[in-house]
Amino acid sequence: MRDGIQAAVTGIECGLIGSSLPDQGQECHEAHGYTRRVPLDLARWLPEFPVRQHCLYLNHAAVAPLPRRVADAMRDRIADQESVGSHNWQRWRETELSTRALAAELMGCRAEDVSLVRSTSEGLSLIAQGLTWKKGDAVLVGEEEFAANVAPYLALHRRGVSVRRFPTPGGRLTPEVVLPLLKPPVRMLALSWVAFHTGWVAPVAELAYAAHERDVLVVLDAIQGLGVLPDRFDELGVDAMVADGHKWLLGPEGVGVMATKPALRSALHPVLAGWLNVRRPDNQLFLHELEFHADGRRFEPGAMPNILVAGLAAALDLLLEAGIGEIHTRVVSHARALTQVLLKAGWRVGSPGSGHPIAGIVAARHPILPADDVARRLRERHIEVTARQGWARFSPHFYATAGEIDALGVILGKL
Repeated sequence: MRDGIQAAVTGIECGLIGSSLPDQGQECHEAHGYTRRVPLDLARWLPEFPVRQHCLYLNHAAVAPLPRRVADAMRDRIADQESVGSHNWQRWRETELSTRALAAELMGCRAEDVSLVRSTSEGLSLIAQGLTWKKGDAVLVGEEEFAANVAPYLALHRRGVSVRRFPTPGGRLTPEVVLPLLKPPVRMLALSWVAFHTGWVAPVAELAYAAHERDVLVVLDAIQGLGVLPDRFDELGVDAMVADGHKWLLGPEGVGVMATKPALRSALHPVLAGWLNVRRPDNQLFLHELEFHADGRRFEPGAMPNILVAGLAAALDLLLEAGIGEIHTRVVSHARALTQVLLKAGWRVGSPGSGHPIAGIVAARHPILPADDVARRLRERHIEVTARQGWARFSPHFYATAGEIDALGVILGKL
């Protein structure tokens, strides 16, 4: 099991891979020029992540390994249906309600503003297709955007809506470039909270304020920020935000959350209609007139993937219990430590450094090796990273330890 990592980490005092940390609630390390103090009791959380026994997982910007309680929640839900069918359907319904409430607490909105969606792509598409557009309208989107935040708007071409692009070199977005473009015929600004390939954090609140002054809607792809960044829905000022659950939210693939402001929600015509997102008199199952719910259920037409919802509820509960502020502090600490390790090894780092907001992604280029080769060689050493747009992308969550980051530095020197 991970002999190279185990050997590299031996003798490092700040944390051991596959073991618990001391309960002092503090990690310090001076060798790379940084000092960090983290009050979160990490030893309590390490057993939640069995992945640590198999690899050093630095790939949360892709797909999260399931925490123990998340996997257990889904297993329990499967066993329930296997044993008694739909006998406990009311409990499943309560889990859906709990998931909305937990998501609202994490996002900083009301439970009625939350919709459960299957993916970020689905949520963004529900918004794009649900708006009433006029021929000649435009959506403003950055050049270096992940496809999920472009495709829903390109699909509006058949309705006479164009997509206008603005430069985001290296994933970095600057208000000076965007603000002059917020004018007719632009009706919507589509943003990513965090650049998927380099980790640059967009100045969302500033842009949202300026856009609303110009009657431009703002829709946020939050998948690389929700679960790490502590900013709340009301603070960001956007009209909607969407995030799948399988990255920083620590949930399963196939279910996510969408928050919409009431004004936008009422203006969106539901693309999908079913028996659950419409009003039925006295809860009758017959239907003669179509009237959609006004709250987040408006976009939930049919049966929920309840096994996945159970997992997402457990994941949201874990994040709230650990504390999003504490999580953010640890993730920022890891990002800074990784940056120092990579720079010391002679890599070029393309992610934000001191003086800029930091999320969980650190992107870097090896002096010689291409990113795909770097990712392959590290995976062979049981270190999970990925390559995106020519960058080797590292993305540890809060449960990584200082010792693991230091061990990575030793192994990078052997590539």
